[in-house]
Amino acid sequence: MQIAITGATGFLGRYIVHRLAAAGHFCRCWYREESDRGGFEACESMLDWIPGALGDTQSSLELVTDCDAVVHAALYRVGADFRGGEGDLTLFLEQNLIGTIKLVESARMQDVSRFVFISSCAVHEQIFDDRPLDETHPASPKSHYGAHKAAIEQFIHSFGWGMDYDICALRPTGIYGLARPAERSKWFDLIQRVVRGEPVACRYGGKEVHAEDVARAIEILLSAKDIAGETYNCYDRYVSEYDVATLAKRLTQSESRIDGQPKQPVHNIETGKLQRLGMQFGGDSLLEKTVRELIERM
Repeated sequence: MQIAITGATGFLGRYIVHRLAAAGHFCRCWYREESDRGGFEACESMLDWIPGALGDTQSSLELVTDCDAVVHAALYRVGADFRGGEGDLTLFLEQNLIGTIKLVESARMQDVSRFVFISSCAVHEQIFDDRPLDETHPASPKSHYGAHKAAIEQFIHSFGWGMDYDICALRPTGIYGLARPAERSKWFDLIQRVVRGEPVACRYGGKEVHAEDVARAIEILLSAKDIAGETYNCYDRYVSEYDVATLAKRLTQSESRIDGQPKQPVHNIETGKLQRLGMQFGGDSLLEKTVRELIERM
């Protein structure tokens, strides 16, 4: 397949590009002037870079022309964080919400047969105790970031269910993995303190999925049947800081003192819908592999 990819130089985008290129797909990727296009040497023969940005109709058309599918992972924001990093809200929505609609319309205009949108579990903030946290659970975001993802999901439904277009949304939780550079990786500072033998206080945790697993899920959705208008939760396991610190201590035989205890989520996200398509998550072994990789880069 020839696949158009937005957000290719981002943390998740790099995993998507490497996964799809390794599977034999040609990837046409957007980039901006300030984008870091390093680190793709292993698959550069499978890549085609073109300048572009969300909201630009002409570059949207150039990106998707002659492609078989689109994977939309880009996000415009001015701040470092997803939540609270929106900056001017009107501009944020023009770029991300309207920009996404323009991209979908461009794909349909060019007869691109499939579109995968990367949403977020941030669409779920107010969680009800009387029902499972699956794809049928009502969206209830508390952030503008989550609200705009939920809004785009409604258009995923209308394009898919109302217009019979093969478009779907994938909802990752927090995403971890080796970043570029490694110092930007989740838990890097925590692991580094453990490796140094320093005491650490572990208080927090979160629902996580590895970037490799997200890329694997995208690959599945690019060929799965009956995905039009659907959303898919993408979650592996709850990871507490205590879990990570304990792993790092065992792997390095550190003498670091770890204060805290393992934590568990109040609600678990159901992923049976994605697993029925053949998805298998990396689980404990992938978490340990990532901690090892981070230790090796210290």
